[in-house]
This record gives sequence, C-alpha cells and structure tokens, in this order.
Amino acid sequence: RAKAVRDLSRKYGVIFAQDGHQGGSIQFAHDPLDLLGPDAVFSHSINLTEKEIELCRQTDTKIVHNPSAIMSILGRCPVPELLDAGVTVSLGSDGTAPDRSYDMFRHMAQCMHYHRTFYHDPDYLPPGKVLEMVTIDGARVLGMDKEIGSLEVGKRADIILVDMFKPHLVPLNMPVFRTVYFANGADVDTVLVDGKVLMEGRAVRTVNEAEVLKMAQKEAETMLGRVSLRALLEPREGFWGRSRYRSSR
Repeated sequence: RAKAVRDLSRKYGVIFAQDGHQGGSIQFAHDPLDLLGPDAVFSHSINLTEKEIELCRQTDTKIVHNPSAIMSILGRCPVPELLDAGVTVSLGSDGTAPDRSYDMFRHMAQCMHYHRTFYHDPDYLPPGKVLEMVTIDGARVLGMDKEIGSLEVGKRADIILVDMFKPHLVPLNMPVFRTVYFANGADVDTVLVDGKVLMEGRAVRTVNEAEVLKMAQKEAETMLGRVSLRALLEPREGFWGRSRYRSSR
C-alpha cells in the first residue's frame, strides 16, 4: 500500500509523508519499497543507523523531528548526526495532545535541551540553527523554500511579529537567542500570510475567535461522547504524589 501511495505522489508531483519511522524502517522503505527521495518526508525517525542516515543524505530524503512526542521518549532522532551528514531536518509538533501543543516555540527549546542532555554538551544545536529548523528548513521539507521560509525579495510575505517588550523577553538584546529560548506562541502579536494581515495586536481579523473556540469545545465534547472516551480525561492512578503512574498504559 505504501508503494502504491508513493507511486501516486510521484505521478502527481506531491510530497510523500510517512509517520512513525524508527531504526530499520528507513532501510526497508528504501529497499524493497523505493520510498525515499527529495520529495519524501519521514517523521520521528528515531534510532536510525549510520547506513540509514547515509541513505537519507544520498536520496535527499527529508526528516521531521518531533522532540516533544512520545516517540522521542522511546528513542532519539539523531538530529545532529543528520545535520552533519547534510540531511534537511525540520521541527514538528506531532499534533496536539495532553502532553504537547502546536506551539513551535516550545518545541524549539525542547529540541535544544533534548540533544544537549543526550550529549552532555551545551554547544549542540545553537539557537540560530534551531530557528532555521522551523523556518527555512521547514520550507525545504515542503519543497517550498523558493516561495517561503525566509524574508527575501520575490518570496511571499509570510511573517510573524513577536512582541519582545515583556518581562520574560527584556532586555531587548540578543533577539534570536531570547526568541528561541524564552518566547512562546502567546507572544506573537501580528501574523501576515502572503502579505495579508490575519492577526494584529493579538486580534484575529479573519474569523470570530470566540465563536471558533466555542465551536471547537462543542465538537470536542460531541466527539468524546460519540466514541466513549470520556473516561480517558480522568487522571490515571499515580497522577498525584508519585514519581510514576502506577497503572500501565
């Protein structure tokens, strides 16, 4: 089935993306499935072998690292090794869940601490490189780096303005350093997409934000009732006062 989908992606010239890769699966994706290539994006990619890293380099296959995901607890995406080999790596959120969000500022900080802890070395993944991983490298992963990902003449004006005049971001020096280490999604003041202002002064222009939030809450409640998963919202045994949950997942 994966090979059939890959054939379709090549036929129509669209990105081929797969989730959940880990050591051994990229080798299998290469041979016998022939899934790798410059338009292929593999998510997570934990515990890769040196051979698999080299395969990604040779085929220009792109990797999305999700440092806050459960997969990154079960294993490690070898981001420094991939980058040193010349592989394009961007950051992802792995969607939203009780233990993670779409806030890419949080994932930037998580990424740095994650790999520095592994190597016991604070020099790994400088803030500038991590910022590139959520901007121009993300655009490269999507095959859109000629259009977005950096502020250049001829590219789309996809821009966010971060309000730095806040207690956790002042003094106003080392802006990249402070943005990557300390900023969060709530610090974004203005958003432009292709030159159109979608949010300004934290006010969304294109939709009624309050109505959207109410609708989202209603749909979430409907979904939980429909699939009988409401019990999962309750804290598991060991949530309070213990170093580890007592019950198995």
